[in-house]
Amino acid sequence: MRTLLRYIKPYKWMMLLALLAKSLAAFSELAIPRMMALIVDEDVPTGEWSAVLQSGGLMLLFAFLTLVLNIIGNRAAARASASVAYDLRADLFEKTVRLDTAAVDKYGLPSLISRLTSDTYNITAFMARMLRMGIKAPLMLIGGIVITLTIDWRLALILIATLPLVSVTVYFITKRSVPLYKEEQKILDSLVRRVDETHSGIRVIKALSKTDYEKERFRKTSEELAKKEIEAGRVVSATKPINDFLFYLGFCAVILLGAFLAKYYAFDAVGKLLAFMTYFTIILNHMIMMTRIFVQASRSMASAARIEEVLLEKSTLTSFDIPKEDDGNYIVFDNVSFSYNKKTPNVNSVSFTLGKGETLGIIGVTGSGKTTLVNLLLRFYDPDSGRITIGGEDIRSIPKERLHSMFGVAFQNDFVFSGTLGDNISFFRPEGSEALSKAASIAQASDFIEQKEGGMDSSVTTAGTNLSGGQKQRLTVARAVCGDPEILILDDSSSALDYKTDAKLRSAIKKHTKNTTLIIAQRISSVKDADKIIVLDEGRIVGMGTHGELLLTCADYRDIAAVQMGGAV
Repeated sequence: MRTLLRYIKPYKWMMLLALLAKSLAAFSELAIPRMMALIVDEDVPTGEWSAVLQSGGLMLLFAFLTLVLNIIGNRAAARASASVAYDLRADLFEKTVRLDTAAVDKYGLPSLISRLTSDTYNITAFMARMLRMGIKAPLMLIGGIVITLTIDWRLALILIATLPLVSVTVYFITKRSVPLYKEEQKILDSLVRRVDETHSGIRVIKALSKTDYEKERFRKTSEELAKKEIEAGRVVSATKPINDFLFYLGFCAVILLGAFLAKYYAFDAVGKLLAFMTYFTIILNHMIMMTRIFVQASRSMASAARIEEVLLEKSTLTSFDIPKEDDGNYIVFDNVSFSYNKKTPNVNSVSFTLGKGETLGIIGVTGSGKTTLVNLLLRFYDPDSGRITIGGEDIRSIPKERLHSMFGVAFQNDFVFSGTLGDNISFFRPEGSEALSKAASIAQASDFIEQKEGGMDSSVTTAGTNLSGGQKQRLTVARAVCGDPEILILDDSSSALDYKTDAKLRSAIKKHTKNTTLIIAQRISSVKDADKIIVLDEGRIVGMGTHGELLLTCADYRDIAAVQMGGAV
């Protein structure tokens, strides 16, 4: 919670205004029953209607003040809580997009999404309730008790006796509900994951007639969430009935004691008794409001812990001051090893060099470590051992912004967002129309863009559902090429293209750019013209050289060539 307090500080004056207005509203509201008692016990019996009207006018004035002050307080509370919510979501979103890839793997995208949405809502809803009732409810409670003591201390003692019982109830229910709400949020993460997976794979699900299967999976997760919500709700829902029982028990005791006092001790102040009963109701209602605040606090505490965990997440990818050692090679992998789970190596003792402007092809079976090399070069992860340099600089010494600005990257299943074709290519970089056209031409995307109504201004739906697989891949390649990056990475980004288009794409990149290029592919035809080719198997380099050299020296490469090219080399 300490981390979240800094989001409250900028709006402390707005919050103080809300608390002050609600405090004054509480005092104003507490005066109304006392005025009623005055009218009934003193003004009406005298028959002086001017006094009745005067006291009644004061009651109306207090009622009007209560109305105005409550409106001011509620508006200030809404503005302050909304502002805190805005700042909190903005920082949490920025922190989320800047998290190390390893941290994203640890939390999972569904969990990060639910923290950004439902958890922030829980906190801001609690804040709004606290500002509206957090000061007013205790004041009404304490003020009501003080005034009832001035009316009749004997009746007030019955009321006071119920308060410790209510406090004990709230304590034990809150203690039990916080862990339940934490578990509920974890299940909600799973539900978000289910929805995300179903949405992403909806076409496959429909094509394979697995709609009913996915509905059943969603039903089970939703049922699990419902059970946990019911369990938490069962615990929390006991608060109001128990408190109601205690207060109404006290209420009955007050009536009985009042009747006893009226019979044996001439307690006949009807107005005082009416005022006392009104205060009793006020105290009851505001004690219930306070219990609701405690209940909501338990949910908010669980959400705050989850948000704080992300906000305080430390980056493991720190920068180091490592001297530059330029050996003439542009990209160097020096005995690099890495494991995602820190048990089984995904890349093992990989070493190679690449000159500036050269093209490196990386080929191997699925799971051989091809994409892992890209992740390490982009410094999404740091190697467990060995080092990687670009231009003689260890990538751990290069600031992230400068490092990532060197790259243009297109992945096999890269994302396409809703907007225009031009937006997807430029990705909101300050590139002119000429640069966009050139990038589209290199990526072999010009033809289908020109056929679209509006050309570059043609709209793209979410996830590019109105584009074919090949069109989406060419669009993401155009995005990678746009801006002429120093290093171009194509990670299986032409798998949906036919051989002819793929060949044209590689030829255009070589002809019109001066990038150092890394091509990760399953097809030999995509890498055979590269200056150097690496063959990976289980994270190790089993072959390195040109296409011709590998045909002579690498059995794995020959096997792939024989299967894919039928011996035509």
